[in-house]
Amino acid sequence: MARKFGTSNTNRVGTGKIEPQESGAEKWAASVAAQVATAANVKGILTKTVPVAYVICDPENPRKLAVTQEQITKIATAYPFDKSQLQVDDPSDWIEDYVSRAGETEKLTGKALGDLESLVGFAASLKSAERLLHPIVVWRDESTFHLIAGERRLLAHILLGESNIAARIVEQGYSRAEIDTLQWEENVHRVDMSLWERVDHIKKLLEAGEGIKKTSVTKLSKIIGKSRAESQRYLAILRFPTKALLNAISTGKVSDLKAAAALAQLTPNELEAKLNGSTEKTAAPKPSIKFANKEKAPQFGQLIKAAAKQLKMDALIKEADLDSPSGINDAIALLVAELEERSRG
Repeated sequence: MARKFGTSNTNRVGTGKIEPQESGAEKWAASVAAQVATAANVKGILTKTVPVAYVICDPENPRKLAVTQEQITKIATAYPFDKSQLQVDDPSDWIEDYVSRAGETEKLTGKALGDLESLVGFAASLKSAERLLHPIVVWRDESTFHLIAGERRLLAHILLGESNIAARIVEQGYSRAEIDTLQWEENVHRVDMSLWERVDHIKKLLEAGEGIKKTSVTKLSKIIGKSRAESQRYLAILRFPTKALLNAISTGKVSDLKAAAALAQLTPNELEAKLNGSTEKTAAPKPSIKFANKEKAPQFGQLIKAAAKQLKMDALIKEADLDSPSGINDAIALLVAELEERSRG
């Protein structure tokens, strides 16, 4: 648990560049743009260094690390890094040994052990606080700093034994909804964010707004900065949730968004058969619009394209592959969803 902040010197200004593993102008720009957009409503943003011990991680962060700030602090205390090892060209050997010893002591297994290895690897590549050129983002509550973005950066500093970290400080607190939006922008551009983490966080974003059922595909697309096709798939999962599907997504058995959206539309018997790999014939599906004729797909695709243009929805199906049955079904789902939204006014 972070301590209350006293009178430590926090006047050193961070440089504002990005970390090596966060390279990519588009990823960085998207994250910063989201932070700036939300920060427009917040007064007093400072960039300083703050004591690591006074920063508290947010338990609602969508990244869902399986190791806690307390565990990392305990490991860093019990197994301080050998500074000379941070200078070697290939740290893989000592990282493996470090993670093995620390993981055994803390009884870490599965994802928790994998998260620890990832954090140690990150810390080893960072080497020191001076090399962190992209500050974390926090909001100040009296003398405590609550983390908004940068959990991995903070935990890496703890492992490195650093006492301070560069931070952008928001003097006025964010609402929970604003924090959720910022964390989505911070995490969605990272390749290691699982489907479950994304689905779970989008669920929170929608519940904090108009709700899952009332949020349109178009609105969700604007909220998360993704295409309508991708947004429609998230809504398919969230609007037709089943315990079996959600469990399959949370355990990583289903990790592809498109596949998960297709599974969400199956009957319980069909879903169970699919998840268990059964080849037995399932019960007849509920009536739905579905195209499966591969030979006629190009012609039917042209028909869908013409209908979409007539309805002024051609932009909606721009990314759909209208030469394949699966792409046609995606387009139909998007068009039907849009028509439903229009009928609701």
